[in-house]
Amino acid sequence: MITGAAAATVNRIPVLLLPGDIFASRQPDPVLQQIETPWDYTANANHAFKPVSRYWDCLERPEQLMTAGLNAMRVLTDPVDTGAVTLCLPQDTQAEAYDYPASFFEKRIWHLDRRSLHARPLRKAIELLRNFKRPLIIAGGGVHYSLATETLRNFAKTFQIPVCETQAGKSAMSWKDEMSVGGIGVTGTAAANLLAKDADLILAVGSRLQDFTTSSKQAFAENVKILHLNVSTFDGNKMDGTALQAMQNPD
Repeated sequence: MITGAAAATVNRIPVLLLPGDIFASRQPDPVLQQIETPWDYTANANHAFKPVSRYWDCLERPEQLMTAGLNAMRVLTDPVDTGAVTLCLPQDTQAEAYDYPASFFEKRIWHLDRRSLHARPLRKAIELLRNFKRPLIIAGGGVHYSLATETLRNFAKTFQIPVCETQAGKSAMSWKDEMSVGGIGVTGTAAANLLAKDADLILAVGSRLQDFTTSSKQAFAENVKILHLNVSTFDGNKMDGTALQAMQNPD
């Protein structure tokens, strides 16, 4: 579960985990999840989920679910901050009855508002694309998350820019597309890696540029410029790149 939680958080895949936890009353002692750390009785196996979860909570009282549940949905529905959400449930708390208000069970709709491009970074992106002669597009998993495969294909074909794919971005381009050059990086094709080494501008679309993609930052020319199109400013600033923060509107 911990490995799965880490993979979900790294790849921004919403996953809700509900592991059992030690008794909140602390009377059964020790139990299966308990580590028996001499200097911290509260530490247990579920604490290993903390560094790999986007939201972590231990519900020692049943009413805490009302706060934790809303926070869990806030993270699970956020395309930027989503990942693993871990709500630990102590064994005795699981069996407790509580008179929840009816409002807690009312239907809620979580809207995914799409962020539009701002004019300043868009002008910077246009300037970069105009002034560089050998651009290359890297399509990551964000292309799929934003339902932007057709938009990417049309853009690449219109401006005659070759497109390579990360592991998460596979099938963003069809092998039949004239601008498709296959995978990039450690598991990539010779064509894609030769183009990457020669490119003077990399347009990374929905990619976090992890080490398999960049061959541990050895795949690109030393003076290459990086332009990121991403929902996350964290990913948009990697490798000293220029960030375009936006999301494709499926409508």
